[in-house]
Amino acid sequence: MKKRVLSLKKMWLSAVLLLVLFLAATATAQKQYSLKLLAVQENADGSQTGSGADLYLELKKGTGRVFLDTFPATKIDTQISTRFAKEIACHFYKLSCDKYDFIYTIKAESNIIGGPSAGAAIAALTAIAILDLDYSQDIAITGTINSGGIIGPVGGVKEKLEAASRLGLDTVLVAKGTASPPDDKDFSEVNASGLNASELNASEQFINLTHYAKENLSLAVIEVSDLDEIMLHLTGEQLNHKEVVIEENQEYTEIMGGLQNLLCQRIDKIESELKKEGITVNESILQRVREQQSKSINASKEGDFYSAASYCFTANIMLRTSYYQEKKPSLNTLWNRFSKLEQDVEALDNDISKEPIETISDLQTYIIVKERLDDVREQIAKFKELQRDPEQEFYGILSYAEERYFSAQAWMKFFSMNGKKLLLDKEHLQQSCRQKISEAEERQQYVSLYISEFEAGSIRERIGSAIDADKEGEYELCLIKAIQAKGDANAIMSVMGVRKDVLAEVLDSKIMAVKRVIAENSAEGKFPILGYSYYRYATSLKEKESLTALIYLEYAMEMSDLSLYFPEEKTFLQRISERIFITEDMWWGFVVGAAGSLILSQIFLRRKKKKKLSK
Repeated sequence: MKKRVLSLKKMWLSAVLLLVLFLAATATAQKQYSLKLLAVQENADGSQTGSGADLYLELKKGTGRVFLDTFPATKIDTQISTRFAKEIACHFYKLSCDKYDFIYTIKAESNIIGGPSAGAAIAALTAIAILDLDYSQDIAITGTINSGGIIGPVGGVKEKLEAASRLGLDTVLVAKGTASPPDDKDFSEVNASGLNASELNASEQFINLTHYAKENLSLAVIEVSDLDEIMLHLTGEQLNHKEVVIEENQEYTEIMGGLQNLLCQRIDKIESELKKEGITVNESILQRVREQQSKSINASKEGDFYSAASYCFTANIMLRTSYYQEKKPSLNTLWNRFSKLEQDVEALDNDISKEPIETISDLQTYIIVKERLDDVREQIAKFKELQRDPEQEFYGILSYAEERYFSAQAWMKFFSMNGKKLLLDKEHLQQSCRQKISEAEERQQYVSLYISEFEAGSIRERIGSAIDADKEGEYELCLIKAIQAKGDANAIMSVMGVRKDVLAEVLDSKIMAVKRVIAENSAEGKFPILGYSYYRYATSLKEKESLTALIYLEYAMEMSDLSLYFPEEKTFLQRISERIFITEDMWWGFVVGAAGSLILSQIFLRRKKKKKLSK
C-alpha cells in the first residue's frame, strides 16, 4: 500500500514538473517597439494644428492577425491602412509574418485626422520588430506606404514639423519632392496631378520646409523615396541593395509577340477592305494611323510587344471608324452588328469560364479578357441607351467595341502559359477582391480631402463597379476594377504637393519599385504578364506623358504583386500539419517535456536501484 502511495506521489510530482517545464519553455518575454507619429487635428475654425501620437507594436506568437487599439478612437481607414502597411513590410522584406500576431496601439492626446499618413511609420516599425533591429527613436516619419514600398506624400507637413519640434525630435522623414519648392517658386501652371496650386496647402507650396525646419524649429527634414531609405535612416541597415534585373519569360515574349502581330496585321486587313470598297481615308486620319504604326515598329524593335500592340489597336479603331463614317450603315444595320457582338461576347465569356485558373498568368489572362468583355458590354449598353437619338454618332462606339472584342480573343492565348500553382479558389479570390476594395476606398477617402469632387467621382465610380462585380460573384473583374481605382488614387497621392522638377525622380523611383516586384515574382515562377505589360507601356510613355505613365506604373505595381493575396499550394504534409495545428512553442514544449520526463525517470530508477542495493 505504501509503495502504491509513493508511486502515485512520484507520478503527481512528475506531472507538476513537466507542466512547469512546459510553461517555462512556451513563455516568451514580450518586447514592445515604438515610434513617434505626427498628425494634424482640425480646429473649430477649419484650420489645422500639428500634434504628436505614439505608435506601439507588440509581437505575439500567432498566425499573422492584426489588432489595433487607438486612444481616442480613430476612423476605420486607419485600421485598413495599418493592415496594409503590415502586409507591405512583410512582403517587401520577405518576412515570416505568419508566425506572429501584431498588436498595434496608437495613443494621441486628442482626436486626429484619420487616413494612411501613418502607413510608412507602421511599415517601418513592423520590419524593425520582426528583424529585431536597433533603431533611433528621435526620428519621425510622415508619409503613406504604397505597393512596392514607395513612400507617398501627405498633407499638413508644415504643421507636423512644428509638432515634431515641440516633441523634441531631431529628424523628420518626408516623401520625395515635398520638402522644398523649386527655386523660381512658379506654381501658376497646373501640376502633374491635375490640381491647381490654389487647391493645395499654400503654406506648404510656397515655403521651403527644409529651410523653415532648420532655421525655425532646429529640425532636420530629409526626403525619402521608399521603405529602404527609411530603414537606413532609422537603423543604419541597408536591407535591399542588390541590383534588380528582370528576366523576361520566354513564353510571354512568344505569345505577346504573336498577339502584337495579330493586332498589327489588322491594319493591312482593314485598309484592304477600305480599298476594296473604294473608300479614301481622310489625310489627317491616315497620318495619325502612320504615326501609330511607326511607334509600334519602334516598340517591337525594343521587344516591347505590348506597347506595339496598343499602338496598332488605336490605329485599327481610327481606320474602322473611317470605314463606318463613309459607309454610313443604317440604324437597323448597326443594331444587327451590336446584337451579333453581344452574342459573341456571351459565347467567349462562357469559354473562359471553363478555363482552369491555377497560376498568376492564368488569373491575369482571365482578368484582362474579362475586363475587355465587360468594356464591350458597356459600349453595347451605351448604344442601346442612345440609339433613339438620330443625331448621335455610333460609328466610334461600334469600332471601339469590335476591336476590344478582337483584343479579348487574342489574349486568350495566354492561358497556355506555365507557372507556379497558387490557391486561386473562390474563397481567396473573394478575399482579395474585398481587400482591394478596402484599399481603394481608403485611398479615395484620403485624396478626396485634397482634390475636387469631379476628380474623386471617377475613382468612386470604379470602386462602385468593383463592388457590383463582388456582389455578382465576378471576383476577377472586381479585382481589376478595384486595382484601377486604387491605382488612380495612388497616382494622385504620388504627385500631390510634389514639385514639378522632381516628378521625373518620382517616376524613376516608381519604375525601380515595379522592376523589383516583377523580378522577385518572376524568379519565384509567378511571372505577372499584365503587370509586366503595363510596366513596359509606362516606360514607353515616361518622357512625353508622365501622368499617364505614372498611372500605368501604379496598375503595374498592383498587378505584379497579386501573389501577396494567394498562397502557394501546400504539400500533403503541410496540410496535415495545419490540421493538427502544432505551433513552434508546442513543439518546444513537447521536446522540453520529453527531456524532463527522461531526466525524472532516470532519477527515480537510480533511487530504486539504491534502495534495492541497501536491502
